[in-house]
Amino acid sequence: MCPKHPRAFPGRVWYARSMSHAPPNWVAEAARLPIAFAQVREDPRIDQHVVSRAGGGARVCMVASGGCTAAVLATMPGVARLHLVDASPAQLALARLKLRLLERHSVVDRLALLGHGEMRFDARREILTAELAALGYAADALGLPERVLAFGPDREGRYERCFQALNASLLNVRDELRAALALSAPDEQARRTAPDTALGQALDAALGSTLSLPNLVALFGEGATRNPVEPFSRHFARRVRHALATLPAANNPFLWQMLLDQYPAAGPADWLRLPAPAYPPEITWRQAMMADALRESPGAFDVVHLSNILDWLSPEEATATLDVAANALRPGGWVVIRQLNSTLDIPASGPMFAWDDTAELHARDRSFFYRALHIGRKR
Repeated sequence: MCPKHPRAFPGRVWYARSMSHAPPNWVAEAARLPIAFAQVREDPRIDQHVVSRAGGGARVCMVASGGCTAAVLATMPGVARLHLVDASPAQLALARLKLRLLERHSVVDRLALLGHGEMRFDARREILTAELAALGYAADALGLPERVLAFGPDREGRYERCFQALNASLLNVRDELRAALALSAPDEQARRTAPDTALGQALDAALGSTLSLPNLVALFGEGATRNPVEPFSRHFARRVRHALATLPAANNPFLWQMLLDQYPAAGPADWLRLPAPAYPPEITWRQAMMADALRESPGAFDVVHLSNILDWLSPEEATATLDVAANALRPGGWVVIRQLNSTLDIPASGPMFAWDDTAELHARDRSFFYRALHIGRKR
């Protein structure tokens, strides 16, 4: 059973308090972290939907990222193989660690080990060091051990530092924000956070100072901010308000994680409340750029999960990536792509796919970060 009391998901209030007096070089400090994305900000129910359409024995190639989506897919009886791909060795290590925690540890222990629940430093150090060693990794595979082991791997990514800084900027309205997120009434949620309210103005100011273009470039590189539709702070403000106006906030772990750095009382991310799979899939991995990994495996997969990596590419590079994705898929295989804030015309870049109408599915997307969702079937 998943613990229901909010203290099971205490967030990182300590960090928000210290950040209010932090030096302005938090961005430079965060940029040195080897993990870019400790927690996956994507709703895995979308990926489950796509994989279920592939039928039994599905072979899935996916961006490893923080491993949360991979862990959810690993619990699906219809998945035969998960092939994790990431250019970052730290991201691969984290994804593999989460899959191991899924198989070997209880829900309560997973939460505590990753930093969402309380655990003594020596206990977390002993378990995580042993689990990393069992996978062939040193204690520093995820970053500085004294920090990763003190606070948990899910707290030590560059994206996570962004949201910790955002939380610090929102400390003065934290009670009002928590009250708004405790609601299950989208109309009232939207009213309380509208741009003309004090809470809405505080939210816009915090997003503007934290998710500025210089900060994002320093943290993730210029490629991550290629061809934006609008400034990223404005994009996130718009997407947050979209989620608040359309979906209940009280049970949305993605809203709570971004704005309060903790899970709601309703429960944590999906994979953190799922039991270990009775028959886990074959897990393989490759440290490489996704296009290179796909090029190595013609016709090997039923689903290719590209996350939002096309946002980082030129139109020519995106077309080339979709071409190798199609080549790596069996006939009738599926590709799933998120699009954050780029102007790229993804369907036009992939004529080798028949693209679904995803409006209804996208409307149910709890992760809300992405302005578009693309699901294509190989022609």
